[in-house]
Amino acid sequence: MQPIVSFGRKLVAYRVAILSLAGRSFKTRFAGTGGGVIWSVVLPLATVFSYWMVFSLGFKATGPNGVPFDVYFMTAFLPWSFFTDALSASTNSVVGNRHLVKKMVFPTETLPVVEILSSTFGHLILLMFTFGLLLIHGIVPGWGIFQLVYAYLCAVVLALGLGWLLAAVNVFHRDVGQSLSVLLSFWFWATPIVWSVDMLPERWKPLIDINPVYHIVESYRDALLYDRPVWHDFVQLSLFWIIALIIGIFGAYVFRRLKPEFADVI
Repeated sequence: MQPIVSFGRKLVAYRVAILSLAGRSFKTRFAGTGGGVIWSVVLPLATVFSYWMVFSLGFKATGPNGVPFDVYFMTAFLPWSFFTDALSASTNSVVGNRHLVKKMVFPTETLPVVEILSSTFGHLILLMFTFGLLLIHGIVPGWGIFQLVYAYLCAVVLALGLGWLLAAVNVFHRDVGQSLSVLLSFWFWATPIVWSVDMLPERWKPLIDINPVYHIVESYRDALLYDRPVWHDFVQLSLFWIIALIIGIFGAYVFRRLKPEFADVI
C-alpha cells in the first residue's frame, strides 16, 4: 500500500510537469510532418478502412447478430489502438528521456504515465469519430456510455503495469522495444477484434478469458454498442483484474529494482 500512496503523491506533486511532457510528447510524435497531429487520426482510420474493405466488402462479413462489421470492428479497435500506442510509447519512455532519467529529482516511474496521457489525446479524437460512425448507422449509445470511464481505466492499468516492466528491461535489452511489435501482432489476432468469440469451439472459449485485452475491448463494446453492464460476465471481469494487478505489481517491482542502474546504462 505504501508504494501506491508514494506513487500517487508523486503524480500529484509533478502533475504540471507530467501534463506538459504528455502534450509535448503527443506533438513531437509527428514533428516535421505536414499533417502534424492529424496523423494521429489518419493512421488508425486508414487501418480501419483497410479492414473494412477486406472483411466487409471482400468477405461480406458482419458482426454478431447482424451488427455492421465496421461498427463491430471500430468499437474494439478503438481501445486496442490506444493500448498498443500507449504500451509502445511507454516501452521507450525511459530510453527516450535520458535527460530526465539523469536528473535524480525527477521520478522516472511517472514516464510511462506521461506516454499514456499522450496517447489519450489521440484516443479521444478517435472516440469522437467512433461516435459519428455509430450515429451514421443509427446507433445511439444509452446509459452504458458512462462505463467508458471504467473501460478506459482498465486499459490504463494494464498499459501501465506492462509499461513499467518493458520500459525497465528495455534499458538493458533494446531488443524488447524492437520485438514488441511482433508480440502485438500475435496479440491482435488472439483478441476478438476482427472475429467473434462465437466462432471459437466451446473447449477453447474459457481460454479467451485469460487474455486481459479481451475484457478491455468487450467493455468498450458493452459501453458503446450493447448497453449492457461490464459485470455481465463476472468471471471475465475477475480474471482481468487478477491478471492486471499481478502484472502491475510485478512491473512496479522490476522497475524499482532496476531504476538505480538506469542513469549508468543510458
